[in-house]
Order: sequence, then C-alpha cells, then structure tokens
Amino acid sequence: MRLTVVCKNKLTEDQSQHLARRIAAPEHKNDRGPIRVWDDYTAYLYAFIHIASNTPIAIAEASGRPCPTPGWWIDSQFRGQGLGNEVVDLLAEQLKVEGVTALKRIPIDTYCSVYDEASSKLAKRMHAHFKMGRA
Repeated sequence: MRLTVVCKNKLTEDQSQHLARRIAAPEHKNDRGPIRVWDDYTAYLYAFIHIASNTPIAIAEASGRPCPTPGWWIDSQFRGQGLGNEVVDLLAEQLKVEGVTALKRIPIDTYCSVYDEASSKLAKRMHAHFKMGRA
C-alpha cells in the first residue's frame, strides 16, 4: 500500500492547508464529489495520505448512514497512477470498521464525462466490497 486513510479531523495543520490549496487549485474548479462539501461537512470525511511523502492526495465522503453513498476525489496530480483502487479499498475497510454493511448506488457525476469510465470501475470495485449487503 502506498496510502493510508485518516479522518478529516485527524489531519495535521500542514496536511489540512495542503488539501485546501489543492482543492482550490484552478484545475479543480469543475471537479465534483467530496471536493464540494469538504469545507462544510465535519463528519464522515476522510483523507488519503501518501505514506512516503506524508501528503494528502485524495479525499472521500460517506455520509448518509447507515447505508451511505460514498464519493471520492483524487488530486489531478495523482490521477492515472492506480491510486484510485487503493483509495476505494481503504475507504471500504474504514467503512466496515465503522459498521457499514451496505451501500447505496454510487452515481457517477464527472465534469463533461471525462472520468466516467475510471469512476464507474471504482464504483463497481467499492460495491464488490459490500456485495452481500448492497442496497
């Protein structure tokens, strides 16, 4: 594993500031998903930290308990490197630890459908972790 998952409220100040800068970067102005609620929500938000650099490179949101509709966002600097699979796997593990046993359908809503294929594969991967309890 190259990543570890951390709840938003457990991020260091440096990690929080780094994420704020990356989320606000011009190249992310049309991104959707957790990036839209990161500053508003306080619970069920997660950051994915690149272990070697201790840098947050992705975030996820999974509110709507007991059966959430998780969503994730990966910094554009790290897309296309296979890290999405790790994000989904780590998020699934975290949700199971928190008692989640089923998920709602995960909608794919990317800007101009640019990442629809990759996002659909990740959604299927996430649902596979909960296949016995899918809602």
